Amino acid sequence: MASYVKAGNDGDVAPGTVKCIRIGDRKIALFNENGTLVAFDDACTHVGGPLSEGLCENGIVTCPWHSAQFRIADGTALTPPAGGNLHRYPVRVEAGAIEIEIGD
Repeated sequence: MASYVKAGNDGDVAPGTVKCIRIGDRKIALFNENGTLVAFDDACTHVGGPLSEGLCENGIVTCPWHSAQFRIADGTALTPPAGGNLHRYPVRVEAGAIEIEIGD
């Protein structure tokens, strides 16, 4: 069963930036896209490059390893060598805490 897990505090991720969050054995890239928090696996769909270390510009994150690009708003793969869209996690802010929904 899925449940929300605290991943930080509101304001921890400034607009236009990304932060790597560890929840259990998962690495999750938490983006602040113009005030909206979105979370994806912190692994490019090509060969697993760390997206949290990539360049974020104009709503796009570029993988630092082989330059695959993804739309931050929804994780859509935009350029090769991406191997598909990113896996997205639901995010909410409750009482000042950023929470990410994690399934079993």
